[in-house]
Amino acid sequence: MKVDQARLNAAIRGLYEAAVTAELWKPAMEEVTDALQAKSCHFFSNNLTDAGDDLFVTVRMDPDFHKDYMGTYAELDVRYPRILDAPVGRVLHGDLLWTDEERMASPVYHENLLPFELYEVTGAQLAMPDRLSWLGFSLYEEEPWEKDQLEAQQLILGHTRQALRIHLTLAEAKANTETLGNLLTARGQGIILVTAGGRIVFANDQAEALQQEQVLKMSSRGLVFRDRALNRRLALALDALHFRSSVPSGETVTLTDTTDHQIGVRFLPVPGGIGGGGSMLAVLCIPLHMQHGPDPSEIRQFAGLFRLTPSEELVVGAIASGQDLSQHCVERGISLDTARKHLKNTMAKANCRSQKDLLRLVERFCFFRLR
Repeated sequence: MKVDQARLNAAIRGLYEAAVTAELWKPAMEEVTDALQAKSCHFFSNNLTDAGDDLFVTVRMDPDFHKDYMGTYAELDVRYPRILDAPVGRVLHGDLLWTDEERMASPVYHENLLPFELYEVTGAQLAMPDRLSWLGFSLYEEEPWEKDQLEAQQLILGHTRQALRIHLTLAEAKANTETLGNLLTARGQGIILVTAGGRIVFANDQAEALQQEQVLKMSSRGLVFRDRALNRRLALALDALHFRSSVPSGETVTLTDTTDHQIGVRFLPVPGGIGGGGSMLAVLCIPLHMQHGPDPSEIRQFAGLFRLTPSEELVVGAIASGQDLSQHCVERGISLDTARKHLKNTMAKANCRSQKDLLRLVERFCFFRLR
């Protein structure tokens, strides 16, 4: 039977769909196997760095075959070094793998292939960097492959290599994104990656926590903030990204409904390729109360902005670090009334009604001006 070209083309398209959606590799390889009129398929990519499988897909093959082969027969197989030494992109079959004499004398054939009914097995290395990668098929009977089947396998091999390369690139980008997300979560910062079209492709645990606090909402329709002004800034940033113009540095402070904490938001363009797509917008959501307190240089700049005296600067530094005002008095050797006077003068200069307002102003100052 001749290979159905339309079916083969559809199977090739399935490989590229699988490249971006890992769950589709199994059905994609099933379609490829059927299009080739083969019995089984054996496809894997093993990362030699950590000895783990990036992918391992079999079609109509006993799961014990690979285990038995790698555990007992691989080192006895004359085909193994020939496949590894073969030119990249070449499907090996028949005498290119082993002669009839070698096959009939090999325990690999009699004890491993025949019991699993694997006939006329082909093999090709996919030559991915730092990986052992393989693609092979078998027939239902001990009959040579037809010429058009081998030509179709050669075509499939090239597309499988390209699809695997895409898959590995996206997997690496995803791993990098998740590492960044975990790092920012540990720092108390949320990150959401949004495509120019508004689709959310990644959100870390801190972003999910902010959704629970109703600061924002993430859905299949995209990202929406509770704050309308912030939504307008988000729309402008996405429009700029879509039309490849510069993205405005949108920095806004909003409040949550449940905790009354300030949440700083920044919009940052991300180059294409990070996270598995084209250029995207990174939305950083930073609960200001969870960040490290201001250091002396930041307090000094805050004091300079509002023309605070040295004593007023010290009292701001004390309360911003969480120090009790009475402890500040002990360290400075001043009375509590004097410290309160310094604090009152500071609040007047900064136009704050309460100590809480002053602390929130210091948080915003550090976020906008310095960090």
